[in-house]
Order: sequence, then C-alpha cells, then structure tokens
Amino acid sequence: MKIIGAFRLRKVIYRGTGVLTSKVVQESIASILDSLKKANLEEAKQRIQAVMPEVKSDRQRGELLAASGIYSSMAKAKEGTMQTWDAARIERAARSITASQLADEFDMGYAETLLNYAKLTESNRQPAT
Repeated sequence: MKIIGAFRLRKVIYRGTGVLTSKVVQESIASILDSLKKANLEEAKQRIQAVMPEVKSDRQRGELLAASGIYSSMAKAKEGTMQTWDAARIERAARSITASQLADEFDMGYAETLLNYAKLTESNRQPAT
C-alpha cells in the first residue's frame, strides 16, 4: 500500500471468476435457448453448467430451471427435438403463470424463459416472406 499525500492507494486484484451481473446471466440464458433452438445439445449443456454457479436471484433460478427443463426434454426426445412443443400452448401456460397473483420472481423468470423459447421456435417455423 502506498501513501500519497493524505490518501492511501491500494492495489485491487480481481479474480478471473467474478459475480455475473443479471444482464450477463440473461444473455447466457438467451445463448442457451439459441443453442437449444439449433438442437446443439452439447453446447447447451456446457453453457448451462457454466452459468449455474453464477445464478444468484430467484428470477435467474427460474430462468435457468426452464432452460434446463427444455434441454432435458430435448435430450430425452428422439433426434434432439421436442416433438410435442406447441409454441401457442406454451405461451398460454406462461401467460397464466405471470397473471397469477401467487406468482413470485422465480415463476416470472420461468415463464419469461418459456415465452422467449416459444418466440424463438415460432420464428424458426414461419416461412420467410
């Protein structure tokens, strides 16, 4: 520690592993969903494992659980796709979760992730005009 005038200066050493901000966690969840949309299950699994220790809030836990659930369903399905995925039905279910008076931050994160994945897959199914 150096003393310059009346001020003490300290060197601050930052470790390579730090706490991720909520924005970075959201971007990580979005990248997991993108990997799942492309049916790249190995990449999605690695990303889930990488972000898992960094998730701190209830909302982030809900987001990660939804992404993990989608991954698990796809890993168990044939050919790495969700055969019974109906984006409109999932959207209705997610909206009913968010409309519930008992929904907490965990539920909101879970529903939001389901909606995001439904939008990704819906845009993938619609033909380009």
